[in-house]
Amino acid sequence: MRTQNQTTAHTLKSSRPEQKLEVVMQHRDGEDCVALRLSTWTDGLGWCAQKTIELDPAQLDELHLAVTVARRRLASKRADADQPVAAAKVIRLPTLS
Repeated sequence: MRTQNQTTAHTLKSSRPEQKLEVVMQHRDGEDCVALRLSTWTDGLGWCAQKTIELDPAQLDELHLAVTVARRRLASKRADADQPVAAAKVIRLPTLS
């Protein structure tokens, strides 16, 4: 018998309001794992899972590294194309005189 408990750890916003990506913590058959679940909104049905990718804990560090590399490459391409990168906000601190 397969038993499964799951909780949504985080929901990532999408540029498309009818779509969301969730990071889901699952506990199944005595083991913990993480899943990425892509869902779309359907009128009359609500949120429907379209794809689920289960990751074992050993894959999480590699996934984090891969996402970091992809972010750096995109930022580098934007900089090379003279596209503005998110501007930094400078906060002035009081000075002692």
